[in-house]
Amino acid sequence: MSERDELIAEIMGTMHRMQHLLVADRSSPLLNSTLTMQQLKVLLVLSLEPDGCSGQELATTMGVSLATMTGIVDRLVASGLVDRREDQHDRRVRRVRLTEAGRDTIEGIVSAGEATTAEILRRLGEDDLRVVARAMLLLWDAAAAHLGVDHPAR
Repeated sequence: MSERDELIAEIMGTMHRMQHLLVADRSSPLLNSTLTMQQLKVLLVLSLEPDGCSGQELATTMGVSLATMTGIVDRLVASGLVDRREDQHDRRVRRVRLTEAGRDTIEGIVSAGEATTAEILRRLGEDDLRVVARAMLLLWDAAAAHLGVDHPAR
């Protein structure tokens, strides 16, 4: 194994151990949620689409039938997490979008553990924080390049 591969394996191992160490703190919004896995997936997909998605787009993305997706969306509408609106370009299409409550739900899940992470970072000195900040920017840049994202982290 090359030194590069060994370093990658070491980093991956440390990240894995950190995830296990922090899982209880990060998973509490999920554990407190009454959402099904399918409902959570729909909310996550919609969080990436500011203009929302049609039911057909959601069904295709999730790999389920339109009838199944309609039932999932109906339950999310009833819980106030999404709404349906007429498409601006095609009145025959209804777009499903996150409501404010839906955005808050996803944001709570995505940002879970941030307070604990901030407390952990406060244990580091300024020199170490600079190293971590530089490393995070390098990871962001590599991830953005890998995923074709044009938005810099800076």
